[in-house]
Amino acid sequence: MRRLVWCLVVIVGLILVCGCVQPAPQPVPPATAVPDTVPAPTHDPSVLRQVNFTVTQAGPYLNVTIIGGPDATDMVSMNMRITNQNSQNVQRTINNPIIGMPYVFTYRGFADASIVNIVGTFSDGFQQTVLMYYL
Repeated sequence: MRRLVWCLVVIVGLILVCGCVQPAPQPVPPATAVPDTVPAPTHDPSVLRQVNFTVTQAGPYLNVTIIGGPDATDMVSMNMRITNQNSQNVQRTINNPIIGMPYVFTYRGFADASIVNIVGTFSDGFQQTVLMYYL
């Protein structure tokens, strides 16, 4: 018991003599302001982009294919929304779309799409509706 008390006295004494071993707090640098501006597009937004598509519907399939256009290779993604005759929406985002590759939507029974809407995003961040197709 005596040794335990003596050990506790030594430990408390060491703590008082040594003090706190944490480093002194460092001043926090001031926050830098982030500009609220968006970089200017490299393409004139008043000039619409042109990407050409084919849309075919056969049996249970709806095929959407990029067939070219002057700005097709500049498109980095496309957000496809298909509105069906029963008002159900199907949405799919395609990153790095490939010219000539069919993007297939499969239905149970017959395909009943009524509207195909595609919004393309281009390499400079510009977004535009590139297809609004009514079936």
